Amino acid sequence: MNLIRYVLTAILLFSGFALPAQTITVMSYNIHHGADKDEKDQLAAMGVFIKTSGADIIGLQEVDSVCTRSNGVDQMKELGRITGMYYAFVRHYAYQGGAYGMGILSRYPITQMDNKRMSLLKGKTPSTAMISAVIRLPKEKLIRFASAHFALDDSSRMVQAHEAVNYLATDTYPVILTGDLNATPGAPEIQYLEFYFTGTDAKQIMTYPAPVASKKIDYILVRKKNLISVKQHKVPVTDASDHLPVIATIKIK
Repeated sequence: MNLIRYVLTAILLFSGFALPAQTITVMSYNIHHGADKDEKDQLAAMGVFIKTSGADIIGLQEVDSVCTRSNGVDQMKELGRITGMYYAFVRHYAYQGGAYGMGILSRYPITQMDNKRMSLLKGKTPSTAMISAVIRLPKEKLIRFASAHFALDDSSRMVQAHEAVNYLATDTYPVILTGDLNATPGAPEIQYLEFYFTGTDAKQIMTYPAPVASKKIDYILVRKKNLISVKQHKVPVTDASDHLPVIATIKIK
C-alpha cells in the first residue's frame, strides 16, 4: 500500500497536475536595451531594482546581447549575475554585431525554452520572438511562462494575438503571458486575448512613457482556468527605462 501511494504521489508531482495552489510574484519589464529615455546606460540599476522587487519570474522585452549600442554586454547574463537568478534569451534578429530579443529571469529552474516566432505584416523582418519556457516552481509544480513584444501596427498585433493564443491556450501547464503589447485596454487584440486570459490590473494603471506614463501597453495575463486570485498589482515609478515595470502577485492552480 505504501508503494502504491508513493507511485501515485510521484505521478502527480511530475505531471504538474493536482498540486496545491501556489502564490508567485511576476513582472513584465521593457528595459529599452538597458537604457533610459535619454539613452543613458541603466542596466545595473535595472538589475538592482529587479533583485529588490520581490519578483520571482520576470519577462523582459527589448534586450540586447553583445550589441554595439550597449557596449557589447550580454545583458541577460549580466542581469542574471546581478540578481542571482536563472536566465534565458531568445533573439528577434541579429543586430549590431550581436542580437536583439527577449529574456526571462527566474528564481526557479528554467526548462524547455522556446523561441516562438510571431508574424510581422509590416517592417524589414517577417517575424519576431515570443520567449516561452517551462519553469519548475517549488513542490515540483510546472508552469508555462511567456513574454511577447507585439508589433506597432494593429494588423500585425491581431495576428500575433491569435498566434499567442494558439500556442498557449491549450498548454497542459498553467500559463502566464507577459509583455509590451503596444495596445491599450479595449483594443481588439487585447479583447481577443481576454477571451482566454485575465489581466492582473483591474485599475488599468498607465505604463508608458516613463516616468510619467500616459497610456497602458504593458501587461501580465494569466490563463483564466489557472488564476485563483490577484493578490496585488502595482506599477512602480522608475526612470531606468522608457517603460514602467508591471508587477503582480498571483495565486494560481
